[in-house]
Amino acid sequence: MGRKLKIFGISAGPSPASRSELLLKAALDEFSKAGCEIEKVAVRDINISFCDGLRGCEKSGICKWKDDMQILEGNILSSDIIVISSPIYFTSLPAKLKAVVDRCQVYWVQKNLLKKSGPEPKRGIFISVAGREPDFKHAEIIIKAFFNVFNINFSDKFYLSNTDYISNKQFEEAVGSVKKLIKEVVK
Repeated sequence: MGRKLKIFGISAGPSPASRSELLLKAALDEFSKAGCEIEKVAVRDINISFCDGLRGCEKSGICKWKDDMQILEGNILSSDIIVISSPIYFTSLPAKLKAVVDRCQVYWVQKNLLKKSGPEPKRGIFISVAGREPDFKHAEIIIKAFFNVFNINFSDKFYLSNTDYISNKQFEEAVGSVKKLIKEVVK
């Protein structure tokens, strides 16, 4: 028997009861039922410094900040599938998740300027919710850029709009759709 798939979930939800976090939980539960190893981080609970854009990493290939980004990096590099779940704030990602993405400049430098070999290809899934009208395109572009620096293929997505207005029954149907998506992924 081969090793278990490792799944790393990143939540940008504002609370454990947020709809984006509940959809991530449904996805990770489905992966767990399939026998996968699960790790999860909520960005609201981690310490991340903002990239200062001074480009010191372009010479050294090392970020000057020592914080929880190294934990995220370790989990990303050791996982087979990365699942990011996020609400949409003003057509984009919440600030703390965007700070994580911005901190990936050092990985872009390593890959593109210093020509270091990257990690083995991985799969990425993006789950997102919007309180009102659907506008996921800006956030998707940012997530694709994040995935790219880690050699993660943007392979699946689930978007749920109008969460400010949908009923609990409609949300439960969305949970079912996320579970169905994950069942397809682990086939």
